[in-house]
Amino acid sequence: MNLKHILIAGGVALSSMMTTSCTKFLEVDPTNKVDDSNFFQTSTEAYQALMGIYSQVIFAYPYSVALQSDVLSDDMYTGAANIGDMREYQEMARFQTTTTNPTIANVWSKCYTGIQRANTLLVNYDLIEFKGTEEEDKKNYKGEALFLRGHFYFELLRNFENVPLILEPLDATNWKGVEQSDPSVVYAQAAKDMMDGIELMAERISDGQQGRLDKYGAKAELVKMFMFYTGYYNQQTMPVEGGAAIDANQALTMVDDIINNSGRMLIENYGDLYSPISADFNQEVLFEFPYVATGSSDWGGSFRGNYQCIQSGPRDREANPGTPILAGGWGIGIPSQELYEAYMEEGDLERMHGTIVLAEELIDAGGGLGASFNHSGLFTNKITTHTSRFPDAGSRELNYSVNYHYIRLADIMLLGAELAVELGQDPSKYFNPVRERANLQPKSGITLEDIKKERRLELALEGHRYFDVLRWSKGDINYVNNELSVTSYTLRGPRVEGDEYLNGTGQNLTGDIGASADFIVNFDNSKRGFQPIPQTERDLNPLLKQNAGY
Repeated sequence: MNLKHILIAGGVALSSMMTTSCTKFLEVDPTNKVDDSNFFQTSTEAYQALMGIYSQVIFAYPYSVALQSDVLSDDMYTGAANIGDMREYQEMARFQTTTTNPTIANVWSKCYTGIQRANTLLVNYDLIEFKGTEEEDKKNYKGEALFLRGHFYFELLRNFENVPLILEPLDATNWKGVEQSDPSVVYAQAAKDMMDGIELMAERISDGQQGRLDKYGAKAELVKMFMFYTGYYNQQTMPVEGGAAIDANQALTMVDDIINNSGRMLIENYGDLYSPISADFNQEVLFEFPYVATGSSDWGGSFRGNYQCIQSGPRDREANPGTPILAGGWGIGIPSQELYEAYMEEGDLERMHGTIVLAEELIDAGGGLGASFNHSGLFTNKITTHTSRFPDAGSRELNYSVNYHYIRLADIMLLGAELAVELGQDPSKYFNPVRERANLQPKSGITLEDIKKERRLELALEGHRYFDVLRWSKGDINYVNNELSVTSYTLRGPRVEGDEYLNGTGQNLTGDIGASADFIVNFDNSKRGFQPIPQTERDLNPLLKQNAGY
């Protein structure tokens, strides 16, 4: 049984076993827990606790890691029915996020719930009795818990920057004095957690445990954290609590270790990365967010399907599982014309079709199609409503079992290319295999600008572009403004003419629909690319200070 199925039982069981059932960080209700000494006794209970931590990694309602970051980027328009629909994403896309934005509050709560679960397991770890035959499990479980705590801190840091560092379980007596720590201190602890965890984690995860992390998937995120920290803060090294800082040479060594020893490889066809049939747990993915159809109709958040699929599906399309491409959705997260044109300029048709579905393709395949706000006639072909994954039980919206490939080998190879350029080395062995997989010619004399473009085309709509732009700023926030702001916009006309492509009001669905003003974006330098500390948390604890610009 793989982790997609294990998490269903593990996440539900732990809701009544651990000090984690509260929905707000810092709102700890001691009546919602069992005495830890009664729970943490056996390896089975340690494993259940670990599954409770993993369940927060994939937690997706109403927040999606990829969609939330992509609407902040220049690869995606918010879409939805109108500017008032999905207001939390509309705010974020225009860099006007309010302190009461529910998506932002959910990011904070999700991560600190995961940290609370990790802390609860780790502080009680010595109480657990492992059998003599379970020594590897004893190491692996602790390693994964340590690493995942670092993972949650990284997610918090790159979203909020100024966050509290908490390394023990919170209860009704010790949460009121919590304050934010300097970001460098939190990064140092996250790096220590990741490195300590990697030392304990398994080289390989068995087939029956797919979805759990091995040490190579963990190293991959450590590399990504190094690149974000050193890039955004324009530093040469990343601090490690109690140890030597990590530099670019060490980061590149980790990249080489992942490429040479992880057993991962670039899959042959780019289109298979999110193929409806063969995408999950494919050989390229290092860190996977697994989702499963449970047949749930519970909108309270206890389902385990990928909620982003229904959000990203084309608006108003007939919800017919027999159609050959995509079933209907809510039209949220519309690929931008700028992204589409970047593929066309490069002649990168394989990756374009693996990333984007054109409105004319959907119409030609049959079925209805309506216009979203910021309509571009483009839809994602990655995390979406593939008809072959159409759920057959429960609420369709809650039961798409499409995994999210959070980190895959191509991502790490292109980071290796960046590091090689920085160190004055030839990046071609990292760069060209990714390009050649897309049936494009290899390049020589590869520059950082080449790598930036390649990352955009290779990883589009997978949640990386916004954070790439932030780290490429090297501390100059004007760089981010220049990349992401859209101060004027010319509507693109239809790609295809014909009455069959017109909607009920005579608008051609294969191009932009709306007013030019709908596509304007003004990045706010004062906020420095970060989100506000949720007001709900500041109401609970006035010691928390609001981020700049809010």
